[in-house]
Amino acid sequence: MTPDDALLARYLAQECTPAEVAAVRQWLSADPSRELAIARLRAAFDAAAPSHARPDLDAMWFRIRTDRPVNTRPASGQSRRRIPVSLLAAAAVAVAAVLGNRAMVRWSATQVGVREVATSTGQRATIDLADGSRVILGPRSHLRMPERFGDGPREVTLEGEAYFAVHHDSAHPFRVRAAGGVAEDIGTCFVVRAYANEPAMRVIVSEGAVSVTRAGSVPIALHAGQLAAFDTKGTALVSAVDTIPYVAFTDGRLVFDGTPLNEVVAELSRWYDLDIRLDAPSFEGRHISASFTGLAEDDVLGAVAAAAGLRYARRGRTVTFSRARGIP
Repeated sequence: MTPDDALLARYLAQECTPAEVAAVRQWLSADPSRELAIARLRAAFDAAAPSHARPDLDAMWFRIRTDRPVNTRPASGQSRRRIPVSLLAAAAVAVAAVLGNRAMVRWSATQVGVREVATSTGQRATIDLADGSRVILGPRSHLRMPERFGDGPREVTLEGEAYFAVHHDSAHPFRVRAAGGVAEDIGTCFVVRAYANEPAMRVIVSEGAVSVTRAGSVPIALHAGQLAAFDTKGTALVSAVDTIPYVAFTDGRLVFDGTPLNEVVAELSRWYDLDIRLDAPSFEGRHISASFTGLAEDDVLGAVAAAAGLRYARRGRTVTFSRARGIP
């Protein structure tokens, strides 16, 4: 087993279960270079601010708070405690060296003058920008921005999903570039969703208004409670929606409201490290309405299968939904 950065952070903070401690020590003993990397990590942890102090990361122009995957549960009798931000930030470079850039949430300077924040399966990151705006990045998402954000144009580039609570400044518009489209704030809170494997770029406005365009199309003004879905040609379909399912990810909830099963399983794969397959194409159009908070993956899979009138089988990380016995 190769430990991820969250497990290493808990190990250094002495928050692991005995089984986790044994697993990390076994991994360390297999390669002397890992012991050196852990020593570097421990030095970074020891040098970091105490957990009760708010870390001063303004020099980085933004702060990141990470959240664990939704299927992480504390051991019996053990209270849940978030790893301090300062520890994860200080150890980010060393973790990347140990895991070959497999850090579940990481910040890095990808090129001169550009900074990137990336999340992995089941991870979210809250980013406080220097201009007072806040971004909540969804699972398997990347956000790129100027290293000194706020000194010039307020523009970010998104791959995946993020919620933006923007500090409005009419003289310096806040723009989100994603999948060939641009969303510009008009004093608002909104979600942009643009995963590479989804055909449409979607913008959902929960407060205020947003101006959105894609592929050179005429800008569209969206207001609170509206969703715009853009195809690759820039054609937009605007509709009124309940915004709750679209912003639920910001506090760790999965909410589906009449969502097609093919979209449900794609979302589950972003929150859990699973390869989910449908046994028949006809299952894709079955619609699911459900809400999940902090449940283990098998509980979620069972609930989704029951709601779709299906059953599921699992082998390791591979899950297959198939027809339930006795149901046509």
